[in-house]
Formats: sequence, C-alpha cells, structure tokens
Amino acid sequence: MIDYTYIDIQNPWWRQKEAIMQDEKILEFERLTYQHWPNNVLDLPVFPGAIHVITGLRQTGKSTAIKLYIRKLILDGFDPKHIFHFNCDALASQKDLTDLLIEFDRLSTKTLQTVVFLDEISAVENWALAIKWLADSGILKNKTLFLTGSSSINLKRGGELMPGRRGLGQDIIFHPLNFWEYCHLVGKASARIKLSASQKTIDSLREIDTGVKLHWKKFIKTGGILRNINYGVNEQTNDLYLKTLKSELYKFGKKEDSLREVIRKILASLTAQTSYVNIAEEAELGSKNTAIEYLGFLTDSYFVSEAKFWDINQDKPILKKNKKFYTTDPYILWLFSSFVSGELDFSRLEGIFDESKLVENFIASEISKSGLRFYFYQNSHEIDFYLPSQKLGIEVKYKPKIISSDLIGLAPAKTKLLISKNTLEVRDEVLIVPVHLFSWIDLG
Repeated sequence: MIDYTYIDIQNPWWRQKEAIMQDEKILEFERLTYQHWPNNVLDLPVFPGAIHVITGLRQTGKSTAIKLYIRKLILDGFDPKHIFHFNCDALASQKDLTDLLIEFDRLSTKTLQTVVFLDEISAVENWALAIKWLADSGILKNKTLFLTGSSSINLKRGGELMPGRRGLGQDIIFHPLNFWEYCHLVGKASARIKLSASQKTIDSLREIDTGVKLHWKKFIKTGGILRNINYGVNEQTNDLYLKTLKSELYKFGKKEDSLREVIRKILASLTAQTSYVNIAEEAELGSKNTAIEYLGFLTDSYFVSEAKFWDINQDKPILKKNKKFYTTDPYILWLFSSFVSGELDFSRLEGIFDESKLVENFIASEISKSGLRFYFYQNSHEIDFYLPSQKLGIEVKYKPKIISSDLIGLAPAKTKLLISKNTLEVRDEVLIVPVHLFSWIDLG
C-alpha cells in the first residue's frame, strides 16, 4: 500500500487551501514576464467518469497547466480535499498505481465528485491496465481523471485499451507555442487570415507586416518554449533541455551514442529525403528496424516529425518511399546540434545551417503544431509540404526574388502557397508570402 506521507506531500491544499498559491509551479508562472494561459487544458470539463489525456514535449508546461487548473478549481469553490494530484515518477509498477487510487478512494467521500491529476503517468509500465481495472470496478465513476505524459505512443495505446471507459474525456497535445501565439504573447496581436490567393489576403497581411520580421529572427532561436522566451537561450537552459532529452532516452532504454548518430544523420539530411536503411547504415545501427526504433522514440517524444511521400495522383501515402525529418520546434534544432557537438553555447553554433533549411524546418514545425498531417510530393519537381485534407501544396523558396519557374512545382496541388524571403503577392493563382507572415495564414 502507498505510504500516506507521499500522498500528503503532493496535496498540501488538503491541509490549507491557500497552499496552492505557494506551489512552486504557480510561483514560477507568476514570475514570468510573458505568461501563456494553457486554455486548451484549463477549458477541459470536470465530469464524472471523464478521462482526459494530455501529452506533449517535456518542459513545455504540462505540469504547470495542471497546477493552474487545481488553483482554478479551488478559487471556484471546489472542495480541496476532493482534488488529488500525484507525480507518477514516484511509482514503480502498475500495482502501485492501483493501490494509490484505491487509497485516495478510501480517503475521499465516495458520493461526491472528485478530480484526480496523475502527472507523467507514462512512467508507469502497463498503467492503462490499472486504469481500466479501476474503471471496471466502479472506483472511477465519480472521478474526473487528468493523465499527462511525454510519450505519445504510450498514452495513445493506453487510451485505446480503454474503449468506452473514458466518458467525455478528451485528448490534448501540448505543443510549444507557434509563432503566431508567440507574437500575441509579446504584444504583436492580430487575427489570423483565411488562406486565399486574393488581393484581400495580401492587403490584410501587409497591415500586420511591421515589426514581425524582427520577432521571427528571435523566435527561430528561442522557439515556442516559455522558459526561453522569458529568460533567453543560455547555457543553463540548454543544459536543462539536454538532460530532459537524455532522461527520456534512458527511460525508454535507448543508447545515447546510437541516438547521437541518428540525430547527426537527421541534421545532415535536414530538408532532404532519406530512408530508414540509409540512417541505419550511416549511424552504424546494424539494421533498419533499429533505426525505426530510434526515430520512433524521437517522434513519440515530440522531438521530431516525419514527412512521408504522398502520391497526389493516387491520393494516398507511399510508405516504401523515402522520408523527410524535421524538428517540432526551431529550438530543438539547436538542441540537437548541441547534443551532437557537446557545445552548450548556442551562439557558437550559428552559421552551421543554411538559412533556407532553417526556414523549411520552421514551416514544418508550424504545421506540426497546428495538428495537421503533412507529407511531401515529387514528380519532376518537389512540393516541400503537401496537406491532403486541404489539397494544399506549400513550397519554400527563401530568396530575394521569385521567378516564374519557382511556381511550376506547385502545379499538381489544388491550393498553392509559396514561402518567400520578402515577396508578398499573388501570381498565377499562387499566394506568395514571406516566411515571417506564414503563421498568420489559417490553414483550416
């Protein structure tokens, strides 16, 4: 049985409801100059039997969002003794998790609504089986569960093991801020614009152009991570995120040297096509399946996104074709470079990436944060990004002047968007937008 002391330490509001105001996460949030309110979490409903699943990159504010939610409940008059929080990094097994919730059920008034927050539940092996058993036993019928973790595959599979048991529960992916959200945070607020190759779109984008480019220059280094935005990118922060990457690595039983070589290959082939076999060979992993495992770790932990080939004529992905890999946030590109080189001072890494590659990686990260699936396409020309749900082709041409031949590759796409360095215009039914204004386009 779980020692009550462990439970008591993590729930100080049981003794005094004002204790939530002194929580370390709350105090840290209040000290921030730029505070981003995680409404995607704060707006989740409290409803008996609901099991909400919150995933996302570590160190992006999931735990802070939970503490803000607890504070909101207490300020709204919810009984603090019916709010239970536990960081599951302290649990060793499925049985520990079962015992934990049985103990809380014993302590609480069973006829009243309770809210349970299980942070980093993906650290517990077979956690979903414990939750399923508890749901079937009726212990969870008056409880709303919030489950968080940093592994998408772990939590997704866990959710799939609980069909019909999650009630009104929702799935939330917690991304770093996109560039549009970042600009709102730092005071450059304006509405998004519907994607259309029209003069109206051009005029609307031109109105918000002033000052945005300077913000973008900063964002390409800080990314959308709140700590970086507030305190800047420094060696201490970089070391923290490197340790985060390594802790995820060790938790999933992967080798640091092997991951380093995989990341080295990703950086070397950034924006270019590659294959699992090629990565396995160049990283000296021995087999394609090992490469897939390490790439799966990076995608499941939200460090990397994978773009597969989409055949526009057949309207389906071709899985045997080459892939392209991007980081899910601009900062992660620098973090990966630090992991490979051992250099914590990111200023010394400037110049190692061609600007056009930084731009294409930025576009990939923005699309990834939108939740839309993206691919690439190639016949005689390549479309850098293809979004099947919108039949949208996006091509990156980061150069001072756009010429007619730059538009040819987009011909197979129904809707066409070209990312430029400075050009803002409509030409031959193609919307041409400078990279720093891309995030204002509502992709739908």
